[in-house]
Amino acid sequence: MNTRIHLTNAFTVITLLSLNTHNAFAGGTEKSRYSSNTPASHNHGAHDHSSHHSSAHTSAHSGADAPIGVMGDHMHGAGEWMFSLRQIKMEMSGNKIGSNNASDTEILSIANTNAIMPPNLRVVPQHMEMDMTMLGVMYAPNADLTFMAMTGYVQKTMRLTTYNMMGMRIGNFETESEGFGDTTISALFRGQMTATSQIHYALGLSLPTGDIEEQDTVLTPMNTRIAARLPYAMQTGSGSYDFKPAITFNKHFENYSFGGQISAVVRLNDNESDYRLGDIFTVQSWISKGISPTVSASLRLKGTSEEKIDGRDTLIDKPIQSADPNFYGGQRLNLGIGLNLAPKSGPLAQKRLDFELVGPIYEKLNGPQMSQDWSLIIGFKTGF
Repeated sequence: MNTRIHLTNAFTVITLLSLNTHNAFAGGTEKSRYSSNTPASHNHGAHDHSSHHSSAHTSAHSGADAPIGVMGDHMHGAGEWMFSLRQIKMEMSGNKIGSNNASDTEILSIANTNAIMPPNLRVVPQHMEMDMTMLGVMYAPNADLTFMAMTGYVQKTMRLTTYNMMGMRIGNFETESEGFGDTTISALFRGQMTATSQIHYALGLSLPTGDIEEQDTVLTPMNTRIAARLPYAMQTGSGSYDFKPAITFNKHFENYSFGGQISAVVRLNDNESDYRLGDIFTVQSWISKGISPTVSASLRLKGTSEEKIDGRDTLIDKPIQSADPNFYGGQRLNLGIGLNLAPKSGPLAQKRLDFELVGPIYEKLNGPQMSQDWSLIIGFKTGF
């Protein structure tokens, strides 16, 4: 599949770079973000994680942190723990076919492949909101290995419009779903490393702890309300085991840093409802700059390519675009603007409070699909 080809090529390129660019990493006029008396075992691409770090170490982190939306961006020193809590709010509105906006009239002319009747789509999504609370933990048994686990609780709401068989509007309705999402466990391995830069590798496995059988009441084209299984996008989990590899590069200067990450989600099996979500390939890069000893700002560019759903859940059969496995996936490019706070005193001393606002720049979707609007990520981190 295309994702596996892209992943193989990306891993090959970065591996070659990591093996052959040691001198380039070490050269230049950049300065280490660690104080001169920092032990070698603490030369990790990490945040300010523990209260026993020196004040010099803490201030050196002001421009060194990746945006809160990047997962697994750093490793830890031997024996270090970190706990994180993220609150993510995402909204989608309107629809697109490819990169063009699509009206309800256009969508209603598309054939319904989910069931024999009606012949065309008759339910159109208008707006979607997702709220997710994510809990993460990281632990490093030694300086070259960090374990990470993440899980979350998801709440989704979608507003839709139903039309009758003649294409006349019947009315709006809402569907909701909530529950635990999938759980990811990962191991991060240190690769090439100098005083100011490093590459590390991640191997993760997503466990199907989310739900793929969420139901709610829907308004049909016959102007009746029935209980039905919700479309794939409204489920809280994938139902499959997923392989999640990644390569991350970080380089730190005196008061700013930049980094990049290549990652993928590769579905390993069909779930119990006889489908698997599309594989995902992601490339992102970011730059962070210290504004003060306790505040830094960041910019992040993230490109994602996602494949269509493979297979079909026969119980997801309503005349709506999100019930069609072919109307998933595509390419997206997003821009994130972030702010990282690391207070030195008060109740949040030696802890981190991070914010990032993310919006779409470009979308080319296997449509019709809902268009991304914006998302807000708020994160809290502490460690010892």
